Amino acid sequence: MRLDRIEREEEVLVDVINCVSQPDLNDTSLACRTMDVSEQGMKMSSGMVIPVNTIVALRLDLPTQLYRLEAEVRWSQENGENTLGLLIDKESQDIGAWAKMFQLDF
Repeated sequence: MRLDRIEREEEVLVDVINCVSQPDLNDTSLACRTMDVSEQGMKMSSGMVIPVNTIVALRLDLPTQLYRLEAEVRWSQENGENTLGLLIDKESQDIGAWAKMFQLDF
């Protein structure tokens, strides 16, 4: 299995599904940008802090396809901008198409 990270900047729409540590964030929607992506995760910049262990829904509307994925925030850094590391849920609606993209020449 390839776990290569590919630097790619794309807009991604993020909906907070479940934030245990800050429940007031639930149902918050925001636009973020990917920094790099892999078959199992992605790093992205966000306009706000999203705590670790938060479950989010992702919508990436790429020129070739629309991807709907769910992910968990695994790490979060505040370094001038908010940077998040996400682990994509293997049960996500479009996980098959997402994984297939990495077997092609991205």
